[in-house]
Formats: sequence, structure tokens, C-alpha cells
Amino acid sequence: MPCPPSLLEPTPTTPTPTAPTLTVDVAVVGAGPTGAATAWHLARRGLRVALLERRAAGEVWRAAGPAPWTEAGLPTRLAAESTRLWRQVEQATGAALLHVIDGVRQVRADQATAALTAAATAWGAQLRHCDEVVTIDGAIDGGALVRTRSATLWAGQVVLTGTDPSALPAAPDAPVVTVPGHGSFAVPALAH
Repeated sequence: MPCPPSLLEPTPTTPTPTAPTLTVDVAVVGAGPTGAATAWHLARRGLRVALLERRAAGEVWRAAGPAPWTEAGLPTRLAAESTRLWRQVEQATGAALLHVIDGVRQVRADQATAALTAAATAWGAQLRHCDEVVTIDGAIDGGALVRTRSATLWAGQVVLTGTDPSALPAAPDAPVVTVPGHGSFAVPALAH
């Protein structure tokens, strides 16, 4: 289901708030597979996490598509570690994700996104679909002010996942980390 039109475009009578309405340790921008994995890892470590996405959940999962993560071409040690992490996601969510196809372990991206999102929210990550990030500004007291179409968040750190960093206006002094989104679903937690 797409986002309601009222959430896609701000109206002059409902400006984006400027004072923080939510305080988190990390704001993860992009709720695709990489963003959901990042949010899950951080929330498991006890951090307060907001997972922000401009699209509705169904659109995110469809956009991820059936393209799989695969162990093909990975060094043996990395493939084993990745398999261990996917098994953790399966245990945390009850989802059967790892499938062996032609002798190679694979995970469908759409299934991974749904399961990782469920795992992140189960650990307390706040999921905000249909809430596009408009700007990221450095905050006077450190961290960043992340302005969305409906709220302003104070975040100690911002993680952009699978997003072209130049597509999102971020102040040079804002603590922003970019994680590429191609094939790296089970990314390790970032240092805090």
C-alpha cells in the first residue's frame, strides 16, 4: 500500500517541526535490507534507533525484489560468518530465509527485508514508514537534527543506507555514515 498523499507532501498549514520531537542514539535512513539489518544490529546492542523510510513497507519490500544475497564468490570464512548471521535472523524472527539453490546458500532480498525489519522492531527500533527525511543538520550540542516531513529527531549519529549521500542534504558537520546497500544485508553494528 502506498503512503497516503497527505504524508507525501507537506502543506503550508503543517510545517515540519524545528524542535526535536524524538531523541535517538542513531537514525537509520532507508528501511531496505541494509537499513533494517543496521537497525537490528544497533538495537540489539541497546541503542535507541529510529528507522526512517519515505515509502510504505510494501513498496520497500517490492523494491528489494527477489534478487538474492548469495554466498557465491565469498571467501569461505566470510560465507560462514554470513550464514551464522542469517541463522540468527531466522531464530530471532521464525522466518525461513536461507535456501540452498544449485548448491549455493541464498536469501531473497524481499524476505530478508521483512524479517530484518521485524527483528529490528522487536528489539525496540522505532520504524517510521512514509516519513521522508528532508534535511540533516549538525546540532549545536553534537549529533544531528534529522528533519522529516512530519518530525524532527535529534540523533547522536545518522546512518544512510543504500542511499546516494548527495541525494540528501546533510550539513558538513553532521555525524553521517554511509553504508552501501548492494548485497551487504547483514552489516556489522557501527561503533558508538
